[in-house]
Amino acid sequence: MMSKYSHMMAGSLMFGTLLTGQWVWAAPITFNTALPLSDGEVLVREQVHYTKASDVLGGTERQLKLWKSITALGYGVNEKLAVFAVVPLIDKDVKFGGFSDSDSGLADMKVFARYRLYRKDGRGQTTRIGAFAGLNLPTGKFGQTGDGSTDVWGGLVMTHASTRWSYDGQLKYTSNGTHNGFTRGDSRSANLALQYRINRPHKNVQMNGFLYTVLEGEIVYAERDRLGGVKNVNSGGTTAFITPGVQYATKRWIGEAAVKIPVVKDLHGTALQPGATIILSSRFNF
Repeated sequence: MMSKYSHMMAGSLMFGTLLTGQWVWAAPITFNTALPLSDGEVLVREQVHYTKASDVLGGTERQLKLWKSITALGYGVNEKLAVFAVVPLIDKDVKFGGFSDSDSGLADMKVFARYRLYRKDGRGQTTRIGAFAGLNLPTGKFGQTGDGSTDVWGGLVMTHASTRWSYDGQLKYTSNGTHNGFTRGDSRSANLALQYRINRPHKNVQMNGFLYTVLEGEIVYAERDRLGGVKNVNSGGTTAFITPGVQYATKRWIGEAAVKIPVVKDLHGTALQPGATIILSSRFNF
């Protein structure tokens, strides 16, 4: 099976728009946003993750190195509804003492939809609340790059954006399916993000975009996995992360970089402790 940690990292990608009216808005790096996609608008996002996690169990060193290349596509069906697909490719190396193993290829894909529930616009600012729901599809190799099950997830997302500050929040619940008697534990997560624009427009300077500092936080609680109905005592638990980063946003594209750092690692039993993740990302709308 994939480790709990590599499963958590695989496919963890949401994204939002770049432009609403005349304003260029920032957006979260590690989760969803409630900002809209215009009717017929297409959004493409490419993200690269590198994660290294290691610890020592009974005097034996354990290590996970994980590369992910994630391509995401979004389409605005109308002003309220947008649909998305996320295609992750991974390359994974695992070591346990003198044992090592490597896997690579297509991981489990995601498809989801987001629907706007609430909208309030003001001068140079907007507030949006949306609901989203989706599926994890078993496109990866079972036990190597995927879980083999179809998982259902959904939640709520809120965004308040102004010309200087942006705030985002998300609540998400994932209900995992069963394959070959294995069921990964369901999970609950909460995310917060704050973006602050550094550079200001000047009447004598032509600016194509704006530079933002970004700080995000996430807390995840995962239930224990089950095999044949029996709980795995070395799975599940609570993790929390902070993610500082920078983002340059224009009307048609965003470039960003961040580091996702674990600050709480309260996992059950001998589960591998999470490590830091470097994130590089770009997104374009058409």
